[in-house]
Amino acid sequence: MLFWLGAVLSGFLGYRLLGWWVPAAVAVLVVAAQAVMFKGVLGGQGSGYELLIFSLVLNLVVYHATFGIGQAIRQRIARRRRGTR
Repeated sequence: MLFWLGAVLSGFLGYRLLGWWVPAAVAVLVVAAQAVMFKGVLGGQGSGYELLIFSLVLNLVVYHATFGIGQAIRQRIARRRRGTR
C-alpha cells in the first residue's frame, strides 16, 4: 500500500513540476516507513535488510518513472494551451 501511495504522490509532484530530488525523497520516506513496519513484523532481529535495499531500489526506479510521466503530462498540457506542439 505504501508503494502505491508513493507512486501516486510522486506522479502528482512531477505534475506540479517540482525538482528532480523529489522522487528520491519520497522513496526514502516510503522505505523508512516500510522499515518500521518490517521491524514490527519481523521482530527486529536484523533480518530483512536485503528486502529493504531491494524496496529502495524498486521505489527509486518506479517513483522516478511516475515523476517523469507527471512532468510530461503537465508540459504537454502547457504546450497545448499555448497553441504549440
